[in-house]
Amino acid sequence: MSASCACLDHVVGHSAQREFTVSPRDTAIALGSGSVNVLATPMAIAWCEAVTTIAISEAVCGDCTTVGYKIDFLHLFPTSVGESVYANALVESVSGDRIIFSIDLRNAEIQVGTGKITRVRVDRNSWI
Repeated sequence: MSASCACLDHVVGHSAQREFTVSPRDTAIALGSGSVNVLATPMAIAWCEAVTTIAISEAVCGDCTTVGYKIDFLHLFPTSVGESVYANALVESVSGDRIIFSIDLRNAEIQVGTGKITRVRVDRNSWI
């Protein structure tokens, strides 16, 4: 990434939230990650990662994009088909090209998952 790009210099504190409803295709059985008919951990992580991109989407310039780099996620409680969860992402810090997010997945009553996601800013044209 070019040291001259400053598009993400002021994103600390940016956040996003999105609601997701668990469908049969989102389950551990459907994804092959388990043998129960509840939200699969890989899908929970994908939803959280999607919200990280929303949190910084307006700041990322046309020459840049971000890519997933590191995920640390605790899946705390099961979520059944038909239940809704809210994925939340908050930019905690930016260090060079690395953007660190705290992530949280909740239903109406409890925390379903929590963790950190690190994304890295890259030059869009040279990354492909």
